[in-house]
Amino acid sequence: MNYLVTAAMAEGMGRNLAEYLVAILNAGSLFGRLGAGVFADKMGSYNIFVVVTYIAGILVLALWIPASNNAGTIVFAVLFGFATGAYVALAPGLVVKLSPFAEIGYRTGLLFLFASISGLTTNPIAGAILQHSGGSYTGMKIFSGVLLIVGSTLVLGVRLRQTGLKLNATF
Repeated sequence: MNYLVTAAMAEGMGRNLAEYLVAILNAGSLFGRLGAGVFADKMGSYNIFVVVTYIAGILVLALWIPASNNAGTIVFAVLFGFATGAYVALAPGLVVKLSPFAEIGYRTGLLFLFASISGLTTNPIAGAILQHSGGSYTGMKIFSGVLLIVGSTLVLGVRLRQTGLKLNATF
C-alpha cells in the first residue's frame, strides 16, 4: 500500500488527511488480525485466508479503482486494512498446517523469503506502470488487484489439494 497516500492525493485528498491513511489502514488491520484468529480456530486457517485475500483483491478492483473522493478512499483503507491484517496474522499458520514439527521454522523462513521477493519487486513494477500510464493510478491498481486474486487462487489450490472439493472441510 505504498501508493495509497499518493493515489489519494492525486484524487484530490488534502495532504493532512492523506497522511492519516496509513494509520487508518493499520487500525483496520488490528481488527483483521484479531478476527482472523478467532474465525480460523472455528473454520480453518486456509479457509479464512483464502476468503480474506480474495476480499482484498476484490476491494482493490471494485472499491479502490472507482473511489474518487475522500470517503471512498477512507472506507477502502479500513476494509483493505482488515483483510491484510488477517493475511499477516494467518500466513505463518498456513505453514504449520502443512509442515512436520521439525521443519516449521525452516519453512516459515522460506515463506518470508519468497514473500520478500514479491515485496521487493512489485513496488518498482507498480511504479513503472504508473510512470508508463502518465500518472494514472488505474493500471497500477489493476495490477495490484489481479496479483491478489491470482495469489488467492494459488492458495485455494493448495487448500483443495489437501481437502479435495469438500467445501465444509475445516483446513
